[in-house]
Amino acid sequence: MRKKAKIITALGLMGVFFMGMGMSQADAKKKAETPAASQVQQASAASASQTVNSYVYTSKQYGYTINCPQKPHVIPASALYEGKQGEVLIFANEGYNIKNAWIVIKDAFAEDKIPNLNTINEEEAKKYLNDLMASNGYEGIMLINRTAQDKAVYAITAKEVEIDTDGDGKPDTTATADTQMAVTFFRGNKGGRYSVQLIDNPDLRSTALDVFQKGVVSFKEI
Repeated sequence: MRKKAKIITALGLMGVFFMGMGMSQADAKKKAETPAASQVQQASAASASQTVNSYVYTSKQYGYTINCPQKPHVIPASALYEGKQGEVLIFANEGYNIKNAWIVIKDAFAEDKIPNLNTINEEEAKKYLNDLMASNGYEGIMLINRTAQDKAVYAITAKEVEIDTDGDGKPDTTATADTQMAVTFFRGNKGGRYSVQLIDNPDLRSTALDVFQKGVVSFKEI
């Protein structure tokens, strides 16, 4: 049986599916120009599990580096999310269908929307994460140590979301997402506000999560 997220309003639905987050660290690890139609890049699950992120991608436009499993095909984040600044690093696709990619978004959240994750105490962190969980369609959410100095919000989006379409606080329909995403939100080493998200279709694989987590740890502002 699929897990269902907490109730959200219809107005929040798009944000859940496109900017969602999502569980305990152990569970997360288990789940955790447009490309031409002829372009197909697929790595096997067996090799992905042993992949070292040896390709260092540098974005001069958005000021970051991130270690990738291979050289990505890069398109603007605005191609997927209207008005968003950043890039989509595509590692596998079938025509216009993105199979595996990382989305790097700059200025992903307002300065006052996320507290200082490096100084927040345990009680404050618990309340903050519970509030996020209550107001979004997340399957789970947690605070992780992204690096020795910097923490991040890490989560997996829910597959099914109960929706309150009339605002009475009670669910009256359920929406099902095509797939789940892993998402992180954090401040970079120079204070930039970033989100790095994993697309892995049709199912979120543990191998893809492992590679994604290595990438998030390597992220650095330049």
